[in-house]
Amino acid sequence: MSAIPKKMSVGMGLGLLGGIVAMAALAYSWDGSLDAINNVAFNLLVATMFFATAGAFAKTAPIAGKSIAVIAGVCVAVTLVSMFYGSTFLWVQIFLLAIGVVNVALAACPTVVRYGDSRQAV
Repeated sequence: MSAIPKKMSVGMGLGLLGGIVAMAALAYSWDGSLDAINNVAFNLLVATMFFATAGAFAKTAPIAGKSIAVIAGVCVAVTLVSMFYGSTFLWVQIFLLAIGVVNVALAACPTVVRYGDSRQAV
């Protein structure tokens, strides 16, 4: 098995960064009332999807190469839904959307797909 491509490391780092920023938005959106539950839930979903994207870019993830792009695309879709709902500041959502789009672009690269297919467990 070859060494991990740089694009995989960058994608994993961006996924972790997006998850951390989404967790910070989650903490900010909680105000102690039941009215904040929807905002907290959307931010938690976005954070979970970014952490899942980071895990898909990991060296030991047993998924196919094209599945990385699918997971990154779902992350972008969840971020868009959260943006339209208005779960946190618009500039935070735009930042998260930019990270998600870069992750989709990285996941669609042929080197990432080949590496993902070469380490697939099944």
